[in-house]
Formats: sequence, C-alpha cells, structure tokens
Amino acid sequence: MRFPHLARIALVALLALAVAGCGLAEEPEPEITPALEPPVIGEEGVLRVGVDLDHPPFGGVDKGREAGIDVDIASAIAKELGLEVELVEVEYGGGAAALDAGVVDIVMSATLTEETVVQMSFAGFYAASGPALFSSAETTVSPDSLGGLSIAVQEGSEAYWKLAYDLGEDRLTITETLREAFELLQVDEIDVVAGDAFVGAYMVRDFDAIAFSAQLAPATSLGVAVAPDATELSAAIRETLDALAAGGVLETIRAKWVGDLPALEVATDEDA
Repeated sequence: MRFPHLARIALVALLALAVAGCGLAEEPEPEITPALEPPVIGEEGVLRVGVDLDHPPFGGVDKGREAGIDVDIASAIAKELGLEVELVEVEYGGGAAALDAGVVDIVMSATLTEETVVQMSFAGFYAASGPALFSSAETTVSPDSLGGLSIAVQEGSEAYWKLAYDLGEDRLTITETLREAFELLQVDEIDVVAGDAFVGAYMVRDFDAIAFSAQLAPATSLGVAVAPDATELSAAIRETLDALAAGGVLETIRAKWVGDLPALEVATDEDA
C-alpha cells in the first residue's frame, strides 16, 4: 500500500508551506522615509494642515470625524510625502495668521486675492468654485433666461450680491440657508436656486429632482498656501499636487463630494 507514504509526503509539504507563510507574514513593512523634515516643516514626520471645518463640502465634522474635500486632499498630500497628517482648525480668512504664528505648515482652500498674495505664497490650486444656478433636473436654466423666473438665494452669499445688483433684491426670494432655498425648489415654490457651485452640488445629493444647471459668474480658484518664505515647502507641495492630478487622485476626490459637477470657468483680470 502506497497511500500512507503519500499521506506523509503531503503532510510534510503542507507543514513547509505553513512555515513559509508564517515567515512571510512576519517580514516587517519597509519604512517610508519622509520627503520633508524640520525646519521645512514644523514637526518631524507630521504635516500640519489648516482647514476650515465649518465649510462643507470642503471641511466639516461627520460623526465626530473630520471630513471633506480639503481633508481628503490634505491626507493625500501627506501620504505622498511620507508624512502623517495633523488637521488644525482654522476659521475662514484665518489662514495667513495661522501660517504667521507657525501653528500650521500649509493652509487649504486659500483664495488668490491682493491681500493673500502679500500674506501667503501659493503652492498650487486644486479646485474652483463660484455662484451657480440649480433647477429641476428636467429643465435647463441659464443666466440669460432668468427674466421671468422666480429665484431663491441665500442671504449675504456671493450669488445674492450678484443677483441683487443685476436684477434687484425685490426679484429674489431670500432664505437664511441654501438648504432652505433647495427645499422651496423641491416643492415647486420657486423656479431656480442660486448658490455656490460646490456647496450646492454637494447639497443636492439630498434632493433627487434637482441638478446643477449653469454657472452664474466666474469662479475663484482655491489652493494650498504656505508662508511667504517657505520656498522649499512650496515647491514640494506643488510637485505633489501635480502628481496627484496626473494620477487622477484629485478628480476622484472631487467626484466623491460633488459628483459630475462640470469644471467651472475661473475669473480673469478682465472679469475684475
């Protein structure tokens, strides 16, 4: 009988495979060497990122965890550089002060203005947003077709000031929040909503019958800013953003939060 002998051979082979498998599992993971070190960044092994956590979909808190476009992109940048990401809450407009105080290495969603050019250095841009129109998914509305339509807009928003100047405040249904404007559109009390393209595209995911319709005004670029004298850090962030864009990472993050929102036309010097 040859079966017992074959069984012993099979058992020895299985034991050898098991030992080999255990050996592979115990191999340590290769260490990642950080691409940046102090004094280029403020803390060893960590990229400290300033994010406004009160501005969904760019930054917010969901079930106790930070989330948003800026959070995802900041994490991708840090990973690409071999660093851990540390999110530091920075209020809207407070990026320059945070950089000057040295509490952050970079700031997300920085906007290019005459004031910020003096106070910060821009390492690259990853998004552009501005006033847009939203309507029933079955209709298309453009800025030129607003004449006989009823329009809801959030008070004090960029879209509000644009339409109040162009059409007059009496033509507008003014709401406290953009969501309230969408709720009016959902029940057909108004024809169109005007609001920030990114915020609106993120919000309409809760309203099946509403969709982005058209851009209302030129968009503003949003990017990563560093301290004015942080030239080495700026170059590293710019190279990293280029790599993330080339690899489709930035587009994937954008689609995650605002779906198929089309690319917006950015303001130029002629628009100023």
